[in-house]
Amino acid sequence: MRTKLFVLAGAGLLLSAGAAFADDNTGSIGLLSGGVPERNAVASTGQAPMPGEGPMSSAKPVAYQDPKRGYMLVAPPGARFVEREGGDQITIQSRKGFAINLQTGDANPAITTEQMFSKLEAGYLGEGKPWSIKSSQSDAVIAGLPAIVGTYDAGSTRTKVVIARGQKTDFVFMFFAPASHFEQLQTEFDWVMTSFRPAAIERPAEAPTPIAENPTPAPAPLRAEATPSAAPAGRPAPVMSEIPDIVAADMQVFAESGYGYRVSYPMEWQLEKVSAFTNVFSGKQGTPAYDAIVSVQNVKPHGIATADAVTDAAFNDLKTTLTQQAVAVDIVGEKAVTYAKGGLILAGRQFVASYEHNGRRFRKWALVLPRPDGEVAHIWSYTAPVEQFDTYRPVAEQMLNSLKIEG
Repeated sequence: MRTKLFVLAGAGLLLSAGAAFADDNTGSIGLLSGGVPERNAVASTGQAPMPGEGPMSSAKPVAYQDPKRGYMLVAPPGARFVEREGGDQITIQSRKGFAINLQTGDANPAITTEQMFSKLEAGYLGEGKPWSIKSSQSDAVIAGLPAIVGTYDAGSTRTKVVIARGQKTDFVFMFFAPASHFEQLQTEFDWVMTSFRPAAIERPAEAPTPIAENPTPAPAPLRAEATPSAAPAGRPAPVMSEIPDIVAADMQVFAESGYGYRVSYPMEWQLEKVSAFTNVFSGKQGTPAYDAIVSVQNVKPHGIATADAVTDAAFNDLKTTLTQQAVAVDIVGEKAVTYAKGGLILAGRQFVASYEHNGRRFRKWALVLPRPDGEVAHIWSYTAPVEQFDTYRPVAEQMLNSLKIEG
């Protein structure tokens, strides 16, 4: 058993499809963020640039919306779009050493995505062909579309293939990277896939909801405590919630009733309930990721009912608790942020801090968002020793991108 001082932080929450990009001075956490708060946000262009425009060394992401099929995609900083002849294929090129191809075509209901994979492998997998080994295959959901994900090796190169089926369009993504740096560069691919937004017409129609004979039971009351806890102790046995949706093969989901949110986290990480109000996600003991901690905590300040007041109270209490329990605390980068996802728009606050605890220097990145009813605040955090903070930050950002607050 040990005590951990959590870094409370946030970045990269996804905007709903079609939402405008964030301005530098708004602090919006949107489709194009994906860095620590002190980094510049992405300037609003008003219109997505054409593929291939701008230098490859651009420090800002570049958005592209396909004029024919209506989907949206974002290239990360340092990358650019190249549109291939014919208009049904685009490529993202990066100086970091990876490339992403996206091909589109009319969906053919007579051929399943599984059969599409088989056809692809017939031409590419085997002796004398581009791919020599197939290392994995799994079902997934990509931007609301059913999909299959496969990974292939050929010498020093590894390729991940994603085939997603829309109502009108089949989307085939191919991510190419050196095998020696594949895991590291895969965070860039995950970032791009998180930005993918198909046109509304592509999403499958929802199945009709049957009428229940008995009334639906009331949802479990939201679990929340009065004040933030900056240093909860102990690592009880992991408690897993039921996973309601198909997710990527390397991720799993926490979506337990009574917490008011759902969030994905790496399959090799563990979930621990350090209290009835706080969930902690980190690498397993004995691995380097054990000291990289993402936590989500529910707080309900006493006697406060408005969203702004709840956010301010939880935010200020969190900073106060941190300064009381840690040494040499340096808080920087305080900033207003906006959560815009699933039809919800919530105004929150975030900060970055460094501090010493038990003789070790940590970095803390904290984000506080109110619930829609304004009585409870969610505190999302990422904490790690300063020397590991940047190493596991992409994982934390991916988890934050998956965070969905239930209305």
